[in-house]
Amino acid sequence: MAVPSAVLLTLAGGVELAVRVSFPPLSTLEFFVTAPEQQAQFLDHAGARIVEGDPLLFWRLRPNLDRVVWDQTLVSTNAQGLRCAKAVGPKPAGAFRIVCLGDSVTFGYRVPWVDVSGSPREPGEDQAPYPALLQERLAAANPKRLVEVVPLAVPGYSSHQGRAWLERDIGALQPDLVTACFGWNDVSPRPLADHEAMSIDWPSVTARRIVSHSQALMRLSRAVRSWRARPRIARTAMRVPEDRFVRNMLAIAEIARRHGAQIAVLAPVYRDRVSYPPTGDHISLYREQLRRATAVAHVPYLEIPELTERAFPGNRGLFSEEIHPNHRGQELIAEQLLGFLSARGLLGGLAITPSTGVGVAGSEARVGRPHDAASRP
Repeated sequence: MAVPSAVLLTLAGGVELAVRVSFPPLSTLEFFVTAPEQQAQFLDHAGARIVEGDPLLFWRLRPNLDRVVWDQTLVSTNAQGLRCAKAVGPKPAGAFRIVCLGDSVTFGYRVPWVDVSGSPREPGEDQAPYPALLQERLAAANPKRLVEVVPLAVPGYSSHQGRAWLERDIGALQPDLVTACFGWNDVSPRPLADHEAMSIDWPSVTARRIVSHSQALMRLSRAVRSWRARPRIARTAMRVPEDRFVRNMLAIAEIARRHGAQIAVLAPVYRDRVSYPPTGDHISLYREQLRRATAVAHVPYLEIPELTERAFPGNRGLFSEEIHPNHRGQELIAEQLLGFLSARGLLGGLAITPSTGVGVAGSEARVGRPHDAASRP
């Protein structure tokens, strides 16, 4: 048996070498992510890319980015590919750890908003995504308690990916509190829904992990995948259908509670219904279904009216475009979320700083009371 095995290994090695010599390298990102619409979101106009392939989540932030300018966003990551200042290890004794799960809203797209040199386009020192603002303010208000806020957030992620990520890493992170916010990516159209295109069962993930180590296997797999896709009738589906979106968000809550963590679900944010119809209508529908489901399941739910379509056009000053809150919008999320978490007793007794009253357009207008499941009729 030793001779045939040696011959087989030699042949496999020869094929691998021939492929590597004959073809340009195929990245794991190109192999895992085949949708042209999604690939287009990874590169900015200057060709900068901040993500790499991942066998479970399909893409993730690259580690050890140092002030990289990507699509007018200044991005730094730690060794684990998270947009936070230091590595995240086992939770220290006595620490209060919050995990903020989300997409580009939680990641903080264009916060801070910079030019190609990395210089801020708008004045202000406190331009940071809301997870960083939570970290800063809770630490300042509780100097004798170690507070850690860990952003599990990547541009382009749907609730399908967020659920898989939390399920994989929550045991190691041991959070006391999990927040979750998804929306726009879930309603984005694709030829296949995420649960079809991004299977997360153990055999599929293991197979992708093995294949991704071989240029020959990746090219062979991609050719087979393309051949199988030819006869299919073209169709368009939401990346995450409405019912699956609700199930994913409730599953995230269940995962958190199963591991002893509190949970708070944030409603999808979106500026208006008029810029790119019918996206606003879709997000509004997903939000309404999520509101109802969290009320039934007794899951704390925060909806910030100023960051929804019904506040348009008065909410223009809180968004960089129709999808993403700017630094003022991020400030609003942090402020409202802190107040909500404190009022619901989800901060483990941590103190919070007084409200600053961020205005809808950065003016003197005051923020209204956040809507939660308990306050809804």
